[in-house]
Amino acid sequence: MNYMPFIFLAIPLVFGSRAIYGRIKYGSWTGSFLGGSISRSVGEVQIAQSMGASQSVKVHAMKTGEPDGDFVGLVIVSKAMLGAGMQGYKLSKMQAQQLAMYLSQAAQ
Repeated sequence: MNYMPFIFLAIPLVFGSRAIYGRIKYGSWTGSFLGGSISRSVGEVQIAQSMGASQSVKVHAMKTGEPDGDFVGLVIVSKAMLGAGMQGYKLSKMQAQQLAMYLSQAAQ
């Protein structure tokens, strides 16, 4: 018996199921991809905007279910006419403070 069609069907089902489970568990796509719930959205900075396309950076204060599981979610969102993309980064509080310090120094 040829199992190749079943394998090609099973792979997207596994990834899709994991994404939907995370969406239900954490309450958002961002939470699903980063592994935590958004406790508050801090802000958003528009990076680039051109004809029909834009990029922005979103900053979220996030938490996990465990004690001392708070972290910062940095999400780069790209939107275009026929698609969108999201790249998430999980930063500890120390890493986020260090990044803020570097950005502050570079802006002077």
